[in-house]
Amino acid sequence: MKRILVVDGEPVAAGALCDLLLMDGYSAVGLCGTKEAVERLRNEAFDAIITDVELPGGNGLDVVRTARESRPGVPVLVVTGLVSSLASVAALSLGAYRVLGKPLRYETLISELRTCTQGR
Repeated sequence: MKRILVVDGEPVAAGALCDLLLMDGYSAVGLCGTKEAVERLRNEAFDAIITDVELPGGNGLDVVRTARESRPGVPVLVVTGLVSSLASVAALSLGAYRVLGKPLRYETLISELRTCTQGR
């Protein structure tokens, strides 16, 4: 079972996404803050990471940066309301696999997740 880290500043959104991923056969860990996400990334293995840009205690770019340092081969999907923003460009330049816009369609997310974790 593939293990996914979900980081979203809204606890309800993180929980709902984890529930959907579980129904699709993934194991998901939902977190709401940058600090805890960075700590978990340094100490635990994940097959993929999904992070929002806006997070308490930092932002999704910190999550992308830590993932590239600690887990270089793990794909990171970044979710944002402003796909054409500087944060999106920065996320891609830091090594994010893909930037997805809000409102997030679950079908799009799961398709991207399956593609980026194939063979992992």
